[in-house]
Amino acid sequence: MNLFNRSHKQHSAKRKKASFLPGTAVDIQAALAQSPGKAREHMEDAASSMIFQQGACGQERRTGLFVIADGMGGHLNGELASCLAVKVLNERMTPLLQEEQDYPVNQIEEQLTAAFEAAQQEILTQVSGGGTTLTAALVINKKLYFAHVGDSRLYWLDCQGKPEVLTRDHSLVQRLVDLGQISKADAEVHPQKNVLYRALGQTDGFKVDLGYREMEAPGYLLICSDGLWSMVEEKKLVSEVCADRPLSERAHTMVEMANQAGGPDNISVILVEIS
Repeated sequence: MNLFNRSHKQHSAKRKKASFLPGTAVDIQAALAQSPGKAREHMEDAASSMIFQQGACGQERRTGLFVIADGMGGHLNGELASCLAVKVLNERMTPLLQEEQDYPVNQIEEQLTAAFEAAQQEILTQVSGGGTTLTAALVINKKLYFAHVGDSRLYWLDCQGKPEVLTRDHSLVQRLVDLGQISKADAEVHPQKNVLYRALGQTDGFKVDLGYREMEAPGYLLICSDGLWSMVEEKKLVSEVCADRPLSERAHTMVEMANQAGGPDNISVILVEIS
């Protein structure tokens, strides 16, 4: 099994519980924020946020594609791998987002898988020794599709309760937690917490995790690299996501929170509001 070691590299506004009105299109807004962190000079993360709208007069179709990749393998290799992964994914998925027809869930999942596999082949061919995580969220009106490899994360928050982590970290320590061999607290200080058993650029065991859900009520998607979630407590992230401030300000504040906590890694955040 190939492994990547990644160590080289308040106000809260209360919202009423609401549901989407039948037959209406959702509104999608997003903000992206990044920082190399305090300990690194170079940015090995790559991120992309795109929103499209088709139709008018009650026939609107709003879509969005939000992607984060966290590169590994040293400055040059990590940067090339993450940028290449995001580029390939966008090229493969953007045409689907710009069409006005709806596709079955299995067909969209097949296209996401094919896009991830194409990114994997490009990295293996062009970036020897490099690798990257890749997490993508695809919103088509009230439907959410997501695909994931690595330990970047996708959260769903409705500001009513505990946030839901929609992805699972492909790290050795998460596997040990799943097996009951160590606690979550132990995982946070484990010497191998930066080692991944699955990432783009690996030759063995490559597999894409897929997910789908129909969103019944407004809420937020938070896509982020481990430079954020490993440095900022979950309750503080929730408080900032749900704060009564402009979306871009909230995204940049979360990045600053990670830097204030030490900022040992690159930090990437995409905050998406669906209403």
